[in-house]
Amino acid sequence: MQEIKQYFYKIINYNMFKKIGHTIALIDSGIGGISILKQLIKNGGNYIYFADNDFMPYGKRSKSKLKKRLNGIISLLENKFNVDKIIIACNTASTLIENTNTIMTMRFITDKVYLATSLSKKNLKNYEVIADSTLATQIEKHIFDKSLLDKIIKKHILKYQLNNLEEFVLGCTHYELVYDIFCKYCPKTKIYRNSEFILNDIIMESTTDINIKFITSRQSKSYIDLMMKLVKGE
Repeated sequence: MQEIKQYFYKIINYNMFKKIGHTIALIDSGIGGISILKQLIKNGGNYIYFADNDFMPYGKRSKSKLKKRLNGIISLLENKFNVDKIIIACNTASTLIENTNTIMTMRFITDKVYLATSLSKKNLKNYEVIADSTLATQIEKHIFDKSLLDKIIKKHILKYQLNNLEEFVLGCTHYELVYDIFCKYCPKTKIYRNSEFILNDIIMESTTDINIKFITSRQSKSYIDLMMKLVKGE
C-alpha cells in the first residue's frame, strides 16, 4: 500500500500535546468526527484526530480502495502512536471495518430510517437508507456559512420529505454538525444522531486536561484552523 502522508499539528489545552495516559484516536475523512470529539472532551482526556482530507469524501470512494486505506490508517495509529482505542468516527467507514476490542465502529439500528451517503446505502443492504452523494461535502465546504447551510439543509429535507417522517437517524457525522438546522425544519420529527449509539459504549475517566493531536493526510494550515475552531465552538 502506498504510504499515507501525515502532517502533525499539536495542542494541549489548545497549545501542545503530551501523553498522559490512555489515548483515544478518531478517524474520519474530514471534519465530521469533530461532532464526536466534542462530546468526548467534555470529560477531558487524551486524543488523536486523524482527518483523512486527502481522501475526502469517503462516500464517493470504492469499497475496496476505502477499506485498504482505512486499514493503513489503523495500522499507523496502532503501531506508531500506540493508541489504546480507535473510534471510526465516520458512518461510511464503519460499514467496512469490524468492531474489535480496540476498534469501535458506529452501530446501526435495523428498525430506523437513515439519512446517509451513497456508499453507506450500498453496504447497509438490510437497512432503510435515504442516500445522498453531496450533502457531506457541502457541509464540509460551508461549515461556517450558517445562512447558506440553512438553505442547503432545508433543500435536502424537502427533497427527501424528511419533515414528514416520525423519526430518522443522521447516518453521517458531518450531518451531526448541523443537527440544529435539521431540528429547525423537522420540528415534529424525532432526529437521532448515530454517534449517540457509540458514545453510550465509551467509558471515560473524568480529567481536567484536554489533550488533542490533529493529524491530516493533506497539509493545510487553514484546515487545521477550521477543525480547531469547531472543537472550541467558535
